[in-house]
Amino acid sequence: MTGMLREDLFEGTNPNIGVTAKTGTTKARIERAALQLFARHGMDGVSIKQIAEACTISDGAMYRHFKSKDALARLMFEAIHKTLLDMVASHLKPNASLEEIARALVTAYCTLADEDPAQFTYHLTHRNYFIAASGDGGADPSDLMTDCIAQAMERGEIPQGDPELRSAMALGVVMQAAEYSLYGRIARPLSAHIDEFTRGIMAVLRS
Repeated sequence: MTGMLREDLFEGTNPNIGVTAKTGTTKARIERAALQLFARHGMDGVSIKQIAEACTISDGAMYRHFKSKDALARLMFEAIHKTLLDMVASHLKPNASLEEIARALVTAYCTLADEDPAQFTYHLTHRNYFIAASGDGGADPSDLMTDCIAQAMERGEIPQGDPELRSAMALGVVMQAAEYSLYGRIARPLSAHIDEFTRGIMAVLRS
């Protein structure tokens, strides 16, 4: 998507809150500065010097905490990825229905987008780099959706088709809307639209 991220998107975020580091530490400030720069400009568009300047430390101090920009970027991505998976799991009940699974996925994505837009933006814009391109990043919420769709097809709950294609179409309901919200095209908070997103996903799966 072209255009600029909303100017107020990251306002009000405590610069002392990192991703993996203890709040208030230099490491946490480095993570937050890098996170917001990566979210705005992409990992490849940001240098170690820029990160160091953003949290008012020297380049040398950066390297005392992280051996490289790539190491910092991967650490944060994998931590956010795990957070998303944990959030999905926290909303799932045993023997959850397909609709309950869809709602859990939607709730996790919307909550992260609302509570920490920088984390959400970074994860959204770097998924292909860390998961699709490298094959890393651990389990993926989209894998869960694909597996559940395949099982629902086997049970005859939804029409037959390609589970991967249907998963991509279903998750696009919330992911594309979330991306639009980053550019001010959809009103926030996204959590206000959870019911609508869930209905949209189920409509896709039942079509």
